[in-house]
Amino acid sequence: MRFVYQSLGFLLIALGIPLFWTPLPFGLVLIAIGAALILSNSDSARQQVRGWRERHPKFNSFMSKAERVTPHPFDRILQRTEVD
Repeated sequence: MRFVYQSLGFLLIALGIPLFWTPLPFGLVLIAIGAALILSNSDSARQQVRGWRERHPKFNSFMSKAERVTPHPFDRILQRTEVD
């Protein structure tokens, strides 16, 4: 089942990239949902994001701010990538 969710996540990101530059940024919503699906179902993706957060303080700051404003089910996904 994880494979299905990860595949769906990659599909949503692939669909969201060309739609990102439209007047209504519907692509951003698709990319965010796709990333949430991948991060919630892939240990290696969470480790990768955790590594980015360790190496890039600005990215870590952005992710910390995003944790505070995202709805409850999604903030848990981002909290799982926090740097120790």
